[in-house]
Amino acid sequence: MARVIFLTDFSEAYARGLLTGIARYAKEQQQGWSLIRLPLSIREKSGIEAVVEWALKMRADAVIGQFYNTDNVELFRRNGIIAIAQDFKRRFASIPNITAPHATAGRICADYFLKKGFRHFAFYGTHDIEWVDERRIGFRDAIRAANASYTFSELLNRTGNDLWYYDSSQLASWLESLPKPVAIMACDDNHAYHITEACHQAEGGG
Repeated sequence: MARVIFLTDFSEAYARGLLTGIARYAKEQQQGWSLIRLPLSIREKSGIEAVVEWALKMRADAVIGQFYNTDNVELFRRNGIIAIAQDFKRRFASIPNITAPHATAGRICADYFLKKGFRHFAFYGTHDIEWVDERRIGFRDAIRAANASYTFSELLNRTGNDLWYYDSSQLASWLESLPKPVAIMACDDNHAYHITEACHQAEGGG
């Protein structure tokens, strides 16, 4: 029986969907995989070495997770454990990556808004995260290709390691400054929620 550890943020729908999809695949292949959830707090508090230690204790065959590019993922291979990186910040050259056609997602979003007749567009996301950059560029380039006179604005947070943090006052001011009506692409569900909250506060909702 293969033992697979998931080191990810299970508060996010993407991570839960990834786990569900892999469980479904194992069932379809009639393979009895043991899927183990490991909280990110272990890596945050004690580093990647603690994750390797846990993997060895659990006799894991593989670890699928969110890794920082400063993490020494080579430690997994040295200990006979397969490591696979979930899209997080930057992709790895030394291990496989679970990723998606993010630039295409940006273009699809732009096409949807363009068909709705919008002429003003904006993107809200985070600095220095590869998949965010690809979505932003795909979105922006599709708009520019459609009509050079259409406006495009962007707000990118500098969040360090805390992807949940944002400046609500800065966001509200930026939203108010945009020409209206405006179509906004958020890089993910968390950032879309930020926009909803900022609009709610601007309307006097607390």
